[in-house]
Formats: sequence, C-alpha cells, structure tokens
Amino acid sequence: HHYHNNNNKHSSSSSSGRGGGFHRESNREDPSLRYVEQPLLCQFIWKKELEEQAKKDIAGDEAANDVDDDKKKKDVDMSKNGNNHGEEVMKVDEPSKEINNSTEGNGATTQGDNNEDNAKEGAATAAAPSTEETEESTTPKPPPLFESEEAEAVAYEEYNSKYCLEYVRQFFNEHIDEPWFRRRLSPLETYRQAKKERARANEEATELRKEILQSLEDMQSGVIPKKDPDCPDYLGPPRCNFVGSCRLGVGNKPTSSSAMSYRRDYNNYDTMDGPASSSNQHLALPEEDRNKIEHHAKGHLHSFVKSDACVKIMDVPSQVSDDQLLTSLTVHCKINPPSAVWSSSVFVPTVSSSRSSSSFSSSSRAPYHREAYAVFPSTAAKEDMLDNLQKANEDASRHRHKDRRPRFLDLEVDYTDVYGRRELDADGKGAAPPKKKKEDDSKLPSKRCKVFVSTSLISSSQPVSVLSAAVSSRERISGDKEDAKTVSRALDEARGVEAGNRLSDLMLLLYPGNELASADDEDILDIAIAYLRRVHLFSFYNGCTSATDVGDVLSDSHSSGTIHLRLRNADEILRKTADENGAVAMDEDGGDAETAAVGRDMLVTRLNDSIAKALEDAKIMEVRGPGCVVDEETDMAAKDIETSEQNVREQWMQNHEIMEDGRARCSFHFCRKLFKDKAFLQKHLLKKHSDQLRAERGKCHDGVMMVAWDNDQKRPVPPILIACGSKFGLVHSSITGSGRPIAKDPEPDLWREEEERIAEEKRYQEQQAAAEAAAKAREEEHQQRKENNASSKSNFVDVDDMVEEKVELKFENIDVAPAAKPKKKKKRKKSLL
Repeated sequence: HHYHNNNNKHSSSSSSGRGGGFHRESNREDPSLRYVEQPLLCQFIWKKELEEQAKKDIAGDEAANDVDDDKKKKDVDMSKNGNNHGEEVMKVDEPSKEINNSTEGNGATTQGDNNEDNAKEGAATAAAPSTEETEESTTPKPPPLFESEEAEAVAYEEYNSKYCLEYVRQFFNEHIDEPWFRRRLSPLETYRQAKKERARANEEATELRKEILQSLEDMQSGVIPKKDPDCPDYLGPPRCNFVGSCRLGVGNKPTSSSAMSYRRDYNNYDTMDGPASSSNQHLALPEEDRNKIEHHAKGHLHSFVKSDACVKIMDVPSQVSDDQLLTSLTVHCKINPPSAVWSSSVFVPTVSSSRSSSSFSSSSRAPYHREAYAVFPSTAAKEDMLDNLQKANEDASRHRHKDRRPRFLDLEVDYTDVYGRRELDADGKGAAPPKKKKEDDSKLPSKRCKVFVSTSLISSSQPVSVLSAAVSSRERISGDKEDAKTVSRALDEARGVEAGNRLSDLMLLLYPGNELASADDEDILDIAIAYLRRVHLFSFYNGCTSATDVGDVLSDSHSSGTIHLRLRNADEILRKTADENGAVAMDEDGGDAETAAVGRDMLVTRLNDSIAKALEDAKIMEVRGPGCVVDEETDMAAKDIETSEQNVREQWMQNHEIMEDGRARCSFHFCRKLFKDKAFLQKHLLKKHSDQLRAERGKCHDGVMMVAWDNDQKRPVPPILIACGSKFGLVHSSITGSGRPIAKDPEPDLWREEEERIAEEKRYQEQQAAAEAAAKAREEEHQQRKENNASSKSNFVDVDDMVEEKVELKFENIDVAPAAKPKKKKKRKKSLL
C-alpha cells in the first residue's frame, strides 16, 4: 500500500539563470533532502535549462545528419566509380596529342582565364565573412519552447506539481509506521487516542474530588486558610484551601518593560497586522515571580504535576512509541512502573523556523522529535526510578555524582520496528521467500536510541501569564462564569465523565444547599476554569479550545498549557486610564466612557468570539451525546478498520497452522514447531510471531491513511528547497494544496524585493548626495561671503577691531647717526621804538 515512486529526478548541471546556478552540497542536512535528491528549480532557471537542453538536442541531431550525409555521399561516389571504371581506362589509353596541342595553342587564353579566376577568388575571399560568423549564421536557432507566457506558466506548474507530489508521497512512505503519523491519519488510532484521553479525564476528575474532600476535612478540623494578601480587596477569605488555590485574580502588572516578555499566543493574537499585534494580553511575568504565582495557581495544576509524580523525557525520535518508552522505564523501576506515558506533538519544521536559523541542523529542536511525560503512581515510585537510572548511568560512564543528581539522565530505548514489515512470509502461510534468508533474518533487526530524562520539577516549567485589564475586568466575571459552566456541562456529558465527579457535582460538594447561590462569582469562575484545564484540557482565556493530549498541555504546545492570571485591581486601572484620557462623557447608548472603551477593546472582542464559538460547539456535542467519541465519520471508519483487523487476525491464525494427526505445527519456515493442539499453537503465534501479525494488521490502515494524506490540506512536511540562482541560493517554500500539491516560486518576489531595495538604496544615495551638495554649496557661499567682506574692509581701519600682533625688534649692526649739535638761540634785540 505504499506509494510507488517513479524516481523521475530532475538534474540541473547548468549554471544558467539569474546570477548562475546553485550548490547542492551546501544544504545536505536540510530535512527536505531526506525525501528528494535535488531541489526544485525556479521558473526562470527551469526555462533556461530547457532551452540549453533543446540546443544540445539540435546540435546532436545536426551531427547525426552530417554523419548520414557523409555516408550517403561516399556510397554515391563508390557507385559512380564502379560504373565509369571502363571509360576511364579508355581515356587513359588514348594519345594525348590533341590535349597538348590545345594547351600550347591556347596558352594565352589559359593564362587570362587563370588571372580572371584569381581575381574572382580574391573578391570572394574579401567579401566572405569570418569562420565564427559563418558558424553562428549557419547554426539554426531552436524554435520557441512555448507558444505564450500562459503556456509556459502551465508547463512549469505541471513540473512543480509533479515534483511536490513525489515529495509528499515519499514523505508518506518514510513515516507511515511512525506513531504520530498514524495517529494523525488513521481513524482507528485517532479513536483509540480519544478513548485513552477520556479515561485520563475521568481519573483527573476523581483526583479533583479527592482534593476537595481533603480540603473540606481540613476546614472542619479547624484549618481555615487566611486571605491571600495578593487577592483583590473585594474578595474575602476562601471557603477552603482548594478554593484559595484556584483563585486567579492575583496577577500583578509588570512595572518595567525589561521584566515583561511576550509569550506565544495560540489564537493568532500576535500574528495580526496593525496595533493589535503588539497587544499585551498575555504578559509573561519575570522568572523570579513564577514560584509565587505557581503557589497561587496550584489548583490549576494536574494532580500528577502537583504531587511531583511525573518526569519529562526529551528529544524523543519520531519512530519511538509511547509503549516503548514505558517498557524502557519499567526496566529501572523496583516499586511501581509508570501508569502512562503522554507525548506532545512532534516539531514540524516550517519556513519561519528555517529562516530563524542558518540551517535546520543548528535549530534547537530536531525535526519530528517530541517530548514525552511519564506518570507514576506516586512520588516514591518516580524517585525510585530516577535513583536506579542514575546508578545505571554511573555504572555505564564510571563517573559518580556525589551528593547530587544531574539535571538529565540518559535512557536507552529499544525502538525496533513496531509493525515489522518484512518479506519473510512469501505466500502469507509461512513459506520461505524465493531468496534464501539468513537465520538471523527471522528476527527483527534491533534498533536502539538514547533519550534524556529530566530530573527537574515539572511544575516549575508551567508557564504563567497575566491577562490585560480589559479582559480581567470584574464586569466580565458573571458572564464568564455562566459560559464556563455551560461549556463544562457539555464536555462532561459528551465525554462521559462519571456522575459525582462532574463540575456541577463538585460545586455542590463545595457549597451544599443554598450556599452555592451566595458564593462569590469569581470563585465559581476560577474553580470552573481549573476544572476545564485539568479534566478537559480546555483553555478558557486563550482560544477556548481543547488539547487532544495532555502531553501538549505539559509541553506548552497548546494554549491550555499556560495558566492565565487576571490582573488584580483591573477596574481601578481602567478607571485611571479613562480619567487620564479625559473620557468622562457619556456614549451614544447612555453608558459611561469606561464601559464603551472596554466594549471596543479588540482583546475583549476576540475573547467573546472564542467563547461564542465554544458554546456553539458545546451544543453540537450535547446533541451527539457520549456515544460519539470523535465524530460520526471517524467513529464509523474506526469501527470498519477494527473489524478488518479482527478478520485479518483470524485468517492469519488459520494460515499459519498445519494439522498433523490431531496436533498443530507452526507453518513459518524458520520455526516449524509442533504443539499438542490449536490452543497452544495460537499462544505460540501470538507470543513468538506477533510482529508478523502486527504487520498484517497494520496494512488495514494503509489504504485509509493514503486517502487521508492525499486530501490533507496542511501536510506536516518540511518546506522544500527551490534553487533561485547564485544571487539568492536555495530558498525554502511551503507545499500547499491537497489533491494537487504545489510550492510557490519565491524567485519573482525575491527579485521584486531586491529591486525595491536597490531603488531604496539609490534613493538614499541620491538624498545623501543632494544633502552633501547642498552643504557644500552653503559652505562655498559662506566662504565667498567671507572673502567679499574681507576685501571690502581692506581700506578701512576699525579702531575697535583690535588685533593683537607680535613684533620682533633686533638691535644688532645698527648704524647710529651722530647727534646734531643744538643750535644756539639768538637773543632778540629790543627795539628802542
């Protein structure tokens, strides 16, 4: 039932394209190359390679034609030589007198003709083109490959779709027997997982009832819990310890952006465009506050997490089943083995994850690996297993950890093929195959791997976040309480939770008689949310959806893995925000501005939509009733496969028995054991050859899985590599489409982005050049103005413009003129007149 692969691999040895070809050896570790040998070509390189191939084909045809022409010409010449052989002999025997005479008499004529021929030959040589130009002109251009661009697009789409189809079918063949893959595609495996989850839900509901009874006994014995100082002022002391541990209205608003980080949102809150994408609905509190919050929300932890009776197993390969992990852990248990093993969803590589790292090999998670959680009956059983496993690790490594336990312990797991698909049963009745097998081939080849068991507390890794003020408003409490009770009632009925353990019964157990009517709505809401998370793996504040496996909750792969605290004093925060914004006016409906702001909040709208959808689904589940495990179609297909498995089992038992004088012999060619009767033979077949039976029963799923795979809209395949030339290299692209899978060619968008980048860079350079030119012009203008001012002031001395100058005086070799003698003053004669 496997897909047949035609191995029509395309080759790309050309370096043509926009910027050249690509390198095949540089991405060998990419997960996609496990299923194909070569990457897909973008449309441009694909067309170039077709054109080059067409040129090679034409050149090859021309060479073949030339060989044929030469052969034909040689055949014609040989035939002519054969027919004219006698005539040539006669001409040779005739005297050459006439020829000589004509040559002597016409010597001038011959010379003139030779001169004329030489002139013509020179002119022809001068006019003739070069050899290269002649070859180019004589080589015919290949005809266009496609009549139009539409035809080219259709042809490339066909090539693209064929490549993707082979890719997804090869992926199917590689993973058909892996547990996660069968659980996804096989209706019977999905049905069995849902039944297993129902059993777990009933066990968790029973544990919840035990916790409530123990808390009520403590209350009656006088142990009354005090009011938590982190609880809002309007809440009084809790009725009992269980109610206090369920309270969610204790979230503190982060005071600094450094202490605030955004957690993953499972309802696409952080993938929306616009301002809503950066909303703070789910603010993860800093690491140092997590223990405190964990203490408050302890009632929302699962019973085995709260009691520390669970261990985390990391880096589990996709081929390893939960039963194989359980078997490997049981080897190290002396008290009690694990009661169950729950696995999370496998890590599926995507385009975004490939872009976030340079290669898949450098990613923190290996593709299609998962985490698993082993649940033990008690904490003592878990500690006993860890002690024995640590001792086994120390004996293997000869290195002992004194007075401490390492954070991780190695666990070896035997993951021999679960379904044992081998060609040992040639005719389905135990006959040997045509080719003789070795004796060891009668057994499945053993496969072993190493996983890592964490010794840390699971509760410490449970993520906690704080809701926004709008979602935490007390005005929502009453409506959310009724919605949570409605969803719980529908899930309890649809999943067959036993009477006495349902939410309504637990509420009456906590608040008997008329006390339930007087109980605080916020306490009722918090108990309902804790019940939904623990029993039904339901996330009330983030998407209003249920997980299919508790492993997804513990690994935080589903939104229910996060415990959401409401922001304490949210109404006061909203009121202060409204006052700061000046929103005091009344809205059109007569309500205050605070109520209008809350109603318009996008987070509140999304939460309301999620709750409305959950209520619609609850009505559908109530109509189906507890008899429908998954849905009508899946349940019916599961029953058909289960019937086929039973028929295959009976037929297989009959085909592998040989009756000899009332005794039964095993028909397998490598066994042939003889037993007293059929009963002993059947026990032998189920014990010693169960792998062969599993292989036959597994084939009952293959056809249904193949149809489901072909119709799957979101196949969990890694993105393929598309060669986009040396400029962009190998680019990842996701495969979409069910019946006709196809991958989008990223090369046009990459060139568009490159052109936009170049244009933006050119625009920036032009702006920089313009700014530099303007600055240079201003500098030149300033310099010119300065020079003009200096020239205009050269003939003007400003006395106020004092300039400090240094003058050097030298008194060496100075000729001093002799001093002139002073003239004697003449006395004026006094006039007698």
